[in-house]
Amino acid sequence: MNRFDATMIWNSVSDHVADGKDSAPHPVDALDAEEHADGTPSSWSAAIRSQTFFVPLHYEANYRYPLVVWLHSDGFNENQVCHVMPHVSSRNYLATGIRGPMASDASGHRFGWSNSAAALQSAERSVLEAIDRAASQYSVHAERIVLAGYQSGGTMATRIAMRHPELFAAAVSLGGAFNLPAHPELDRQRLKERRLPMLWQRSIESEFYDQARLVSEIQDASSIGAQLEIRQYRNDDEMNTVVLSDLDRWVMNHVVSGAPVAKLSHWDTSPTSFSDN
Repeated sequence: MNRFDATMIWNSVSDHVADGKDSAPHPVDALDAEEHADGTPSSWSAAIRSQTFFVPLHYEANYRYPLVVWLHSDGFNENQVCHVMPHVSSRNYLATGIRGPMASDASGHRFGWSNSAAALQSAERSVLEAIDRAASQYSVHAERIVLAGYQSGGTMATRIAMRHPELFAAAVSLGGAFNLPAHPELDRQRLKERRLPMLWQRSIESEFYDQARLVSEIQDASSIGAQLEIRQYRNDDEMNTVVLSDLDRWVMNHVVSGAPVAKLSHWDTSPTSFSDN
């Protein structure tokens, strides 16, 4: 399998509109706040971010769907979810993409995730309000909400999930760093009681991969009792069809079917190579 070309298909904003009965993305009107230099909104009343829906093929209103909340990587926008989900599954999930709070170009098409406390609060509010909006418009299984993201979006996904561990069935990070010590405000006892399931997907040939840092991150996740599975791939980028297919199988096994996240030791990982097919 070959990686699909992210740079060609994620740079433009989608113009498709869905009627709720197919897999086309469904843009949703939202307020676009002006931003300060650090990426925070100029007015908290305008903190709602743009949101895009991915509606599964043959959507059935009487079925409660797992909801994937997707946080894009830096330099892209909420429509990234519409290019990612067909490679995860076109049928299994509802999904929604959330726009990052920090604008990175003058045209208003590219955004990112700031590390500031105010930007974190803005992103968190956007995610929570997006979930409410998804549940009000579509049939969502409230106990099967997965927060996932790519690179900086994956880092933000784990940060927000740890602040609301009871809300999410799992957190998934594709290449995003896990920096628990940077957030001493987290309720560690609450996290230990919840034991949030997490999937980390890392490419060992990526320029961002650091084995020593990964070991430290595993220790941090172990300290809060997270149900952690790490999958490593022998390539240079997490955004490929093999990784996204693995994401689908993991969510179906551990979120939909309820199988526990097996972990023989704190250091278990699963090196994975591409198929020759």
